[in-house]
Amino acid sequence: MRELNAVFDQSPIGLVLTDRELRVTRTNAAFRRLVGLPEEAIIGRRPSEVDDGVDGAMIEHILTGQVLDSGVPVVDVPMEQTVAGERRVLSWSAYRTTDNGQVLGVLGSVMDVTDRAQVVTALRQANARLDLLQRAGSQVGTTLDIHRTAEELAALAVPELADRIAIDLCDSVLQGDDPPCTGRGGLRLRRVAVRDVATTSVVAFAVGDLIAAPLTSVAASTVWSGKPMLARNWDEMTGQVAYTAGQADALHARGVHSLMLVPLIARGVTLGVAVFCRAENREPYSPADVRLVSDLTSRAAVHIDNARLYTREHATAVTLQRSLLPRHIPPVPGLEVAYRYQPASQAAEVGGDWFDVIALDSGQIALVVGDVTGHGTHAAALMGQLRTTTAALARLGHPPGQIMAQLSALVAAQGDEAGATCLYAVYDPVSRRCRLTRAGHLPPALLHPDGTVEFPDLPGGLMLGVGQGRYPVTDTQLPQGSVLALYTDGLIEQPGQDLATGMSRLAHALAASPAQSPDQLCESVLASTGPHPHDDIALLLARTTAQTS
Repeated sequence: MRELNAVFDQSPIGLVLTDRELRVTRTNAAFRRLVGLPEEAIIGRRPSEVDDGVDGAMIEHILTGQVLDSGVPVVDVPMEQTVAGERRVLSWSAYRTTDNGQVLGVLGSVMDVTDRAQVVTALRQANARLDLLQRAGSQVGTTLDIHRTAEELAALAVPELADRIAIDLCDSVLQGDDPPCTGRGGLRLRRVAVRDVATTSVVAFAVGDLIAAPLTSVAASTVWSGKPMLARNWDEMTGQVAYTAGQADALHARGVHSLMLVPLIARGVTLGVAVFCRAENREPYSPADVRLVSDLTSRAAVHIDNARLYTREHATAVTLQRSLLPRHIPPVPGLEVAYRYQPASQAAEVGGDWFDVIALDSGQIALVVGDVTGHGTHAAALMGQLRTTTAALARLGHPPGQIMAQLSALVAAQGDEAGATCLYAVYDPVSRRCRLTRAGHLPPALLHPDGTVEFPDLPGGLMLGVGQGRYPVTDTQLPQGSVLALYTDGLIEQPGQDLATGMSRLAHALAASPAQSPDQLCESVLASTGPHPHDDIALLLARTTAQTS
C-alpha cells in the first residue's frame, strides 16, 4: 500500500480521485500545481465547484455519462485553462474505478501540453500559410489586367486573412506610368478592389473613387517608406489609418478592431497599398500576419506591375501603329473606299496589321493589306517600314510581283524571327481590271452586285521573309458595283474554329447587306464576325463605281 501511495503522490502527472458522486477524495502535488489551488479548496468538491479556470460543468457531463455510467474511459482530451490571465492547454484522461464489480468512482490524470499544442498550432499555421501562398501562385495574376489581379488578391484574402480588404493603387499605375503620382492634395490613389464578408456595410470610398491621401497620412508614409503598418486595436487605429474622418467613422461602424496597411511593392517600387481589416474575427493581427501578408502582396504586386508595363507597351504600340497607318484616305476615281483598323483588346497582343490605298500616276489605284508576325512595338515598326516601302515602289511603277519580292527581302533582313503576309491589288477604274498577288495572305472576298460572295483563287505565294520565291499575279474583272474586301486574319479567326468557318462567316456578313455603303458595310462586318479580342484587325472595302476614260 505504501508503494501505491508513493506512486500516487510522487507522480509528475497530475492525479485526482473522486467518489461516485464525483466529489474529490484525493489529489497529488502535481495536480494541485496545475490547478493552482491548495488541497482544502479541492477536497470534497465536484469539478463544477472548483474555481480552477476550466469548464467544470463540461467535465462532469462527460464523467457522468461516459465514464461512470458506460465505463468508457476518456483518453487524452484537450482542454483550455486560464489561470491569472495565462492561457494553457491541458490534456486529461479518466477511467472508472471498481472493486469486485462495485463502482467506487473515477481516477483522472491531467498534463500540461501547452508547449506541444503551441508547436502543433504553429505547424498548422505554417502549412496553412504555405498552402495560401501556393494557391496565390495559381489564383492571382491570371490575366494582364490590373483590376482583375487586384480582385483576385482580394478574393484570396477574404475571409481567410481578413473580413474586409480594400486595395488602392497609385492613379498613375492605372495609366501605365511610373508611380507614385502626387498632386496638391497629396498622394493620388485609386480604389480598385473591395471585398467584405458583410453583404452590406458603410463605405467611405467605392471602387473607382479617386482618393487624395495627405502626405502626412499613414497611407502616404507606407508608400514612401515601403513599410507595413499594424494596428492591433482601435486605439492604435484612431487618427492614423483613415484618409478622412468619414472613412474612420465607416471603419468604426463596420466593427473593425484590427488592421494592417501593407504596401504593394514590385521591383523596388511601391504601386499602392492594401488594407486588411478584422471585424467578425476577434483575434487581432500579429507581426506574423504582417509577414505573411507582405509576402502575399509582393507576389500580387509583381503581377500588377507586369500588367502596368503591358498597358504601357500596349499604348506605345497602338500609338506607333496608328501614326504609321494612313490617317485619311483621299477620294480615288472609280472606287468608293472605306476601312477599319481595330487593335487587339489585350495589352500583349498589339501587332503589325496595316492597310493602304495608293493613287498611282497612271490613274490606277493600289490596294494593300498586310500582317506582320509577332506583337508589340517591333511588329508595329516593321509594319511602318513595309507600308512606306510598298507605297514608294508602287509609285515608281514596279509590278506587283516585283514589289512582293522586294518586301520579302526587307523582312528577311530583320532576322530569322521576322515574317509578314501581304495582299496587293492594282485596280484600273477604266477597264475594271484588277491584278492581285499575295504572299502567304488570305485571299480577298468579292461581293457581287447580286449579293453573291466568292473568294478568288489566287496562288498563295511564300510568306514575306522566309526565302526567295515567285509571286504570281492573277488578273480578274470586277463588275461595276462589286465590293472587293481585303482583311487580316484577326477578322475571321476565332478560338476553336478553322479559317474556313471564319471565311464563311465573313461571306454571310457581306452578303447580308450588299446595298449598304462601304462604310456601313464595314460596321456590319465587324459586328457580325466579332468579338475580336486576341488580334488586330485591318479591313479595307472598295466598291467599283462608273468611270470613263
